[in-house]
Amino acid sequence: MTVSECLILQHLQTAIQMEIDGKKFYEEAAQKAKSEGTKEIFTYLANGEVYHIQRIQEIYDALEKNPTWTEAMCEFSPPPEDPRIFSAALAKGNMGAGDADDLKALDIGLKMEQKSIDFYQKLAKQAQDPLERRFLLSLVNEERGHYYYLVDYRNFLVDPADWYYVKEMGHVDGA
Repeated sequence: MTVSECLILQHLQTAIQMEIDGKKFYEEAAQKAKSEGTKEIFTYLANGEVYHIQRIQEIYDALEKNPTWTEAMCEFSPPPEDPRIFSAALAKGNMGAGDADDLKALDIGLKMEQKSIDFYQKLAKQAQDPLERRFLLSLVNEERGHYYYLVDYRNFLVDPADWYYVKEMGHVDGA
């Protein structure tokens, strides 16, 4: 096995651990959350990490046996998300009254997601194989989606007027 092949396996091990840590954090944050909406968001994100862990582990196992990337390996198809999950969480959230502990947990989640985005982007830039790069960029996309969920929900709790302005694409009619 070449040095670069060993390196990607090390990176995938790091990625698996990051995803495990994220799942654990979101599960614990869901248990401690004061708002039902916050609990739902954290539970949803914890469940999302399960697919990431499984998929990265599959890639790791395949590359350990044969260090050649295949088209099937770079496919990334997380389970379809319920389009109502976010609106259900919003309906249970306390608009404009985010609990300090919930907000702190959301901030930690944002930092974790940003760290994952940065990690996968760095690996994608270094990737020599286009299939490897495609897989890593799929992970970036997933983590970015999680990041935006957290930003959006946090904004809903902290500044509902801004949240509505952004969501409704408010405008001012002028004469």
